[in-house]
Amino acid sequence: MDLIELKTRLEIPLDDESQDEKLKLELQDGIEYAQEYCNNPFLNKEGLLELPSPVKKRNAMMIKIDRSNELGVSSESIGGMSKTYTSDYTRYEAVYKLWRKYRKVKFRALR
Repeated sequence: MDLIELKTRLEIPLDDESQDEKLKLELQDGIEYAQEYCNNPFLNKEGLLELPSPVKKRNAMMIKIDRSNELGVSSESIGGMSKTYTSDYTRYEAVYKLWRKYRKVKFRALR
């Protein structure tokens, strides 16, 4: 997945370069998070990164969630001055469900 594909998935015009540096960082963070969560480096036979389309889609979805609202806020009330926060798992639950089939079991030796 590259910057052009991410911008297309997020419906950001390709000629809008104002967010490119931040998007590059978010893209790298998303790829590393997917690799860590799935215990899967997503490398092909040549050792190059090759993300399946559903993983790419969920990375874009996660970035969109992060950009859409204040971190962890699920609801706000102005009159009563209250904010309801949610956990990261709840925010990204749809992403985790779709990544689940790409998870690899990790075994650790007991010593």
